[in-house]
Amino acid sequence: MAKTEKRTVASKLRISPRGRKDLLLAAVLLLPAIYILARTFLYPIFQAWVWSFYKYNLMDGSAIEFVGLRNYNQIFQQSDFWEAMGNTVYFTVFTVGAELVLGFFSALLLNQTFRGRTLFRGMIIIPWAMLTLVNGLLWNWIYQPGYGAMTIILQDFGLLSKDANPVWLASSFQIVTFAAIADIWKMTPYMTLLLLAGLQSVPSSLYEASVIDGAGFWKKLWHITLPQLMPAMMVAVVLRFLGAFRVYDILTVFTNNPTTSVTFLTNNYAFRYFYLGRASAMAWISTLVILILIVIYFRLIKKNAESH
Repeated sequence: MAKTEKRTVASKLRISPRGRKDLLLAAVLLLPAIYILARTFLYPIFQAWVWSFYKYNLMDGSAIEFVGLRNYNQIFQQSDFWEAMGNTVYFTVFTVGAELVLGFFSALLLNQTFRGRTLFRGMIIIPWAMLTLVNGLLWNWIYQPGYGAMTIILQDFGLLSKDANPVWLASSFQIVTFAAIADIWKMTPYMTLLLLAGLQSVPSSLYEASVIDGAGFWKKLWHITLPQLMPAMMVAVVLRFLGAFRVYDILTVFTNNPTTSVTFLTNNYAFRYFYLGRASAMAWISTLVILILIVIYFRLIKKNAESH
């Protein structure tokens, strides 16, 4: 009986000559894409990991020297790294938290049936579709002292005196905060669309049953919407965490201070001072943080699946 079962399994696994030709053709067609992916993605990652253990400076003309974990040790002793890491964590938590709250209630609104809903769903994409550089330049103009829109609007509403001229981007903390507001304005539509897709998958029968039981808006929100939306919400939060933690481009519009984010500081070491070894080590520290977030995400997904 066992031999018969083994023969049956072996016959199912046996590939016909036509199937072998199809597999060979598929492999040949995939090889160029695999090669390009390896050269442009996998090899640079591996090369950066190797460089992180070397003293490698293109500017001073010194020889490449293996230093082991010295680059990592020096990075953890640098005050500018910890300042950049603090600003990055603050930016990430602030933007993702605000985008989640605003995106959730925007998705709830756009999920309702009302006249012009399709138009509003299309309009909300506009900030997200804008280039990050254009978005940064727009908000940089808004924050300008004197003639900036933010100062003028606050003066018109009486929240600032007419002779007040505050400098909104005076410190690194203010720069990160106001850059985060600009990022929230741009990325909230992205969060809205992800959560809206999750809301549309919630069965309407659950809400109909809750209405019969006399549940109000907040009870339906707490007991039906949030539990059903949790998988989509976790995906949206993790995707935005990964994007916000690597913030770089929008900060370059507001400042030339590399300590406003870890990615900015890494690029500064790599492409301004050409400390490739130290920059590679710093990039790998950021990568490890992101990998930890991914592991936490998969554990939350698994826990959520087991609870259901």
